[in-house]
Amino acid sequence: MPAPDLEQSCAFLIHDTARLIRRRLGLSIRDLELTQAQWRVLANLLLTPGCTQSGLAETLDMEKAPLGHVLDRLEQAGWVKREPDPADRRARRVYLLEKAAPTVTLMSERFRAVETNYLRGFDPEEVGEMLASLQIVRDALKSPAAAPATAGAASAPPQAAAANGENYMSVLFECARLLTRRFDARLAELGFTRSQWLVMNTVYGSEGLRQSAIAEATGIAVAPLGKIIDALEASGWLERRADARDRRANRLFLTRRAHHLLDGTRQRFEQLHAAIDRPLGPRRKQALVSKLAWIRQRLLEENPQTTEARRAGAQ
Repeated sequence: MPAPDLEQSCAFLIHDTARLIRRRLGLSIRDLELTQAQWRVLANLLLTPGCTQSGLAETLDMEKAPLGHVLDRLEQAGWVKREPDPADRRARRVYLLEKAAPTVTLMSERFRAVETNYLRGFDPEEVGEMLASLQIVRDALKSPAAAPATAGAASAPPQAAAANGENYMSVLFECARLLTRRFDARLAELGFTRSQWLVMNTVYGSEGLRQSAIAEATGIAVAPLGKIIDALEASGWLERRADARDRRANRLFLTRRAHHLLDGTRQRFEQLHAAIDRPLGPRRKQALVSKLAWIRQRLLEENPQTTEARRAGAQ
């Protein structure tokens, strides 16, 4: 059975476009010597000053303990402060301090430049339409039992969708996070980790990739990727074959057993896709796919580090 056309999948495009934007934002500030966790915390505090520590963990999809360590470092540096929540003494709210202002200002300028570059050619109305569609997707992911009768129902116009202060990037990241949680629940049923499944589906989309191409496509570092591939090979899901043009290199292929599993589980993931597509309706879905595919392609062209197929994401 052929691999699904991921470039026409809202779920894939939401997940992968968010990943590529996040990577591009990180590259734009690498001279600031911030870890990804640190700059994401600072960026989110800029958007939602005074959010609770638990709310920040939810937004960033981080465990509370690792987030606590990041906040400890930023607090020690004098960039943030934590205060008890007056409404709930068990909770703590996080605020940016003046010392962080120069760095946060520079981050914002760099991020706007990145955004301007990949959004060139889009007018404000198109960006507003993308925001409105992403809000529909987010609501569907939060309320999977929404009545089918509302499928394709008209949503608020772009101007109204943007009036609540949200922007398409934050909603895109939230959709990607909610998708990941849905996806993880299904993976738990199958006995795979997210990284293992991501590697298998990357190979499923384009068999015969080198390990370096898989690392680039998935965003997994080479050393941990090697361990993941070793485990999948030992379990009979992947096999390495010598590259005919370079005997020192190996290319990765799925075993027959893995093909059978992926083909057989496609229906489960098609149900996840349907939960997104149904409330959008055909016209809005195609418009969102077109916009995200355009942005994703532009981001990929800015990072031509491999000529091999990139298939980060799952069915």
